[in-house]
Amino acid sequence: MDIIEILRKLTLASGISGYETEVAAILQAEMPDKINYSRDRMGNLDFHFPGTEDTPVIQFIAHLDEIGFIVSDITEEGFLRLQPIGGWDPHILPATPLRVINSESREYYGVIVSVPIHYQNREAGNQQPGTDDFSLDVGADSHSRVVNDFGISLGDPVVPCTNFHYQPESGRVFSKALDDRVGIAALLAIAEILPEMNHPSHVVLTGSVQEEVGARGALSLSRRSKADICIVLEGAPADDVPGIRHHAQTALGKGVHIRLYDPHMLVKRELSDFLIKLAAEKGIPYQPAVRKRGGTDGMHIHTANIGIPTIVLGVPVRYTHTPHSQMCLSDFQHLIEFLAVIIQKLDTATLAGILRT
Repeated sequence: MDIIEILRKLTLASGISGYETEVAAILQAEMPDKINYSRDRMGNLDFHFPGTEDTPVIQFIAHLDEIGFIVSDITEEGFLRLQPIGGWDPHILPATPLRVINSESREYYGVIVSVPIHYQNREAGNQQPGTDDFSLDVGADSHSRVVNDFGISLGDPVVPCTNFHYQPESGRVFSKALDDRVGIAALLAIAEILPEMNHPSHVVLTGSVQEEVGARGALSLSRRSKADICIVLEGAPADDVPGIRHHAQTALGKGVHIRLYDPHMLVKRELSDFLIKLAAEKGIPYQPAVRKRGGTDGMHIHTANIGIPTIVLGVPVRYTHTPHSQMCLSDFQHLIEFLAVIIQKLDTATLAGILRT
């Protein structure tokens, strides 16, 4: 698998929460032939890879969606008002280029309105607007032009307009939506090696929807999941940049992010101990992390049924929830190496040890 080309294809695809069809189509098209799969009414996709035994069932979940906007209003002057989909930092948005996709899949370039420095009131402190105050300029001069000539209407999705770049000297990838297209790429990398592996577990690879708006797809998944163990694959926000005061726990080039805690999920100690010991034994670089903010699909999965031990493993990603993010290819490669070892080692006896209370 050409991972650079897969990442390019996935990250440049448009797929905000609720509009994941394009990304789901790529996931499905890149999966091996004749793999059994199912799609639920929300759009979650499950791909099944049976092992030598029926148990344990290991579910790997990555979310298809990215943050973005939808059109919430059209002014008489031809500007588009935007409703954020997912969490945006308003400070980075003025003058950001975006694409509006109308109901006929035609795309229109636009720029978030930014007041030039020549007209800013410095004495007022240049207070930054909130995301609810932003407008998009698509080059139309009236409401009529937007609706009739551009075919843009309320509810149309709006996504960042950016480029993909791979820097071979450093092994760095730059693009939008690495949270969580890097997780989707990991599903495809696992799918490529699973048919050649002699593994005991039944593996389910899941592309989930609407994670960025409260893990709504995972809530649906939690009502039907038969998993014994769930591993959430994420583009984990990196904290190795200037301006963050605490010690970095998720740094680029330092290995797999292993999340022990976030406000929505306490990881079962037996599961995290097993994984950390396994990574250490195999010489796979890893980074334990405790997160004070944020959440993942695991928030719903870990409480499903009688409880599903769940953990987040991830590739560190700088500048998540912006139009431009960055990852290190070696971290991705270490994640895939780690996942392959987990699939081989996680058998019925190991599961029994993790499940004991």
